[in-house]
Amino acid sequence: MKQLSKSIRYAYWNTIKDINPLFVEAQYAVRGQVPSMAATIQEEINAGKKYPFDSITELNIGNPQTFGQKPITFNRSVLSSMLDPNILKYQSGDVQRRVNFYNDKIGFQVGAYSQSPGYPIIREAVANFIQKRDATKNRPSINDIILTDGASSGITLMFNLLLKDKNDGVMIPIPQYPLYSAVIAQCGAQQIPYYLVEEKNWSAEQKQLEEQYSKAKRNGINPRILVCINPGNPTGQVFDKQSIVEMIKFAAEKKITIFADEVYQENIYDPKKKFISFRKVANELNLDVEIYSFHSISKGITGECGLRGGYMEITSKVDSEVHFQIHKSKTIMLCSNTVGQLMTGLMLTPPTVEEGCSESTVQQYNEECKALFNSLQRRADIVTKYLNQTKGVSCQPIEGAMYAFPRIFLSDKYVEHAKKLGYQPDVLYCLDLLKETGLVVVPGSGFLQYPGTYHFRMTILILPEEKLLAKMKIFQQWHESYIAKLQ
Repeated sequence: MKQLSKSIRYAYWNTIKDINPLFVEAQYAVRGQVPSMAATIQEEINAGKKYPFDSITELNIGNPQTFGQKPITFNRSVLSSMLDPNILKYQSGDVQRRVNFYNDKIGFQVGAYSQSPGYPIIREAVANFIQKRDATKNRPSINDIILTDGASSGITLMFNLLLKDKNDGVMIPIPQYPLYSAVIAQCGAQQIPYYLVEEKNWSAEQKQLEEQYSKAKRNGINPRILVCINPGNPTGQVFDKQSIVEMIKFAAEKKITIFADEVYQENIYDPKKKFISFRKVANELNLDVEIYSFHSISKGITGECGLRGGYMEITSKVDSEVHFQIHKSKTIMLCSNTVGQLMTGLMLTPPTVEEGCSESTVQQYNEECKALFNSLQRRADIVTKYLNQTKGVSCQPIEGAMYAFPRIFLSDKYVEHAKKLGYQPDVLYCLDLLKETGLVVVPGSGFLQYPGTYHFRMTILILPEEKLLAKMKIFQQWHESYIAKLQ
């Protein structure tokens, strides 16, 4: 018998039937059907096919630098000199001082493995940052800090560790970030949705938590984890202290672990709001509740998505045996990438006069950060304004994060039209928006939403701001024409 060719052998052995069905079931809308079509359209444009636009505009993902956001000069200067020591002599004395500190004082080697939880000096920086941020004497131990490849890898690690079987459930806010529903599916566990109240700027209500918890218990599901995203993704709300208190008390009473997704803690644009960590409130309440908090270099002002850095904090309330298993699991995975570790340290330890940096270096750093934040704040206002000025669209204020999650009001006639074509109504809407304007947004159904309502998520990140204004006008004109034609 002739030997099968390599391609035929691969086709024989690797079919969809041989893949873990839990992974097949998992969905990730941010890079789903609409972005996939967008990629195809861009390829067709590049090949010469004509569309009503010259290129697509990717509003589907919070990826700051793809829109032209500049990295922070000091951070990149240190990083580049760590990667290529030959250029160190051309850098400022302040950059040289920081690089020499990492190299000589602690032996940071970018190309070598670190300890599995990460370099101790970076974990020290995280611990110091948390203590200062929360204005507390309760500084975490570096053994409670694990450096991760972005927040997502820490969240995935903990889901895999804590979810035992199909009867375990995770309470997730609806709308939610699709990472959560996807990883829950991969773990074979159950989603327990608790709906944020859109009319109250996406607030988390105690009554909703209680109702969904009780419903899950009646259905034989064991709620294990309560996911809290603050500031919200995709919704952009910032929880006040009372909301956080209620969620912590709920988790303590029900003996549920809290996952505090706090990656947008620097992105708060409403001057009346401020970031309050779940850790800080839990310590003030002195309640027996387990909290795992997550942060990342991908968002905030740093915006270094591709470098994949971040951290996870394990609170002191976590059982010592569980603590050991977390570290063992991280050891099996080895360390997170060292470039991401280094950028995490840089994000949390800006240059200061106290460490010997010149006033000009400190001033440049602060001015760059301030300019970026102020621009994000203006862009949040621009998007909110134009969405709310568009007939048939309603958007809650973007208090934080990097997204708008507007509601689109679609008629019963349109809903039936979409279903006859085999689409969810918001998916058809977003596909038509893409094909006619080149704007790529994510259907609200990918984030889950209250039944009978329709939304989409878009970023506020377009630069320059004049381009954002132009794109919002294009959306406004298209939407009003589209709805009038099809409603």
